[in-house]
Amino acid sequence: MPFHPTPLTSRKRGLRILPKSGGYFVHVTTRVVQQRFLFADQEKSVFTDLLYRWADFSGIGILTYCLMNNHVHLLLWVPPVQQVRTEELLRRIQRVWPERKVRAWLDAHQSSPLPLKKEMEADLTRRMHSLPDFMRVLKQSFSAWYNKKHHLYGVFWDGRYRSMVLKDTPEALCSVAAYIDLNPMRAGICKDPGQYAWSGYGQAVKGNVQCRHGLEQLIRASKQVTPRELGLSRKKSTCKPVTWKKAHSVYRAWLYAKGSSPPITQSPKNPASRPAFTSEEVLAVFAQTIAEMKGDT
Repeated sequence: MPFHPTPLTSRKRGLRILPKSGGYFVHVTTRVVQQRFLFADQEKSVFTDLLYRWADFSGIGILTYCLMNNHVHLLLWVPPVQQVRTEELLRRIQRVWPERKVRAWLDAHQSSPLPLKKEMEADLTRRMHSLPDFMRVLKQSFSAWYNKKHHLYGVFWDGRYRSMVLKDTPEALCSVAAYIDLNPMRAGICKDPGQYAWSGYGQAVKGNVQCRHGLEQLIRASKQVTPRELGLSRKKSTCKPVTWKKAHSVYRAWLYAKGSSPPITQSPKNPASRPAFTSEEVLAVFAQTIAEMKGDT
């Protein structure tokens, strides 16, 4: 059966409020329908796998994330539209397509004249470097898996995702990252965000290379270097690498500082306060961070 490129069908209204040129950092949230607690451990594991696969396909960087039982937080870098070499296109579709579909595309590509080859490549490239297309396919692929697993049909998500484009400043990026990674502690699930298994920080502490890379990029971004220097664009990084040990020390101190705010009453009906770090805990982490930074010099 000949391969036919799938037409681009995503809705375009989200593009009206996104930057028209250049890359941007964005905080994305999306919720389960009726805010039901449908994200168990297996669901979180599958979603995380799909998240990194589709981000790789789209060329989108994941700085950190957090999966709760009924909603998701993502801190992303969306690069500007750029050309992608044929070899890289093939590698990316192998990450997300079944082998049969990849083979059909490759056979059609190899047997086509040059103009059609370029058209097939352009069709794939149009789906990359796009937040709306990335979120559409991520949510749809997870919904399809969930419904098949549970023998269900219908919607899984509560409508569209919400996005907030961030200022490219250390305060904005690190504050949003901390807000995301502190979610499980604020919900009373754990006493330390590093103990939570379904967040970028928690996975980085456990040794996940992808999550460590995301937080290393976050700390480099906090030094106000450009996305090109960060290595978040198609060109190689020109910025001195940040080791995980140093990135962890800096980010942990920031997390504890942000997590030390006074308890906030959640609602009049629920007088319980959100957990926060004590001054003693914050000072202890600061002292440890200073000692580690001195030891690195």
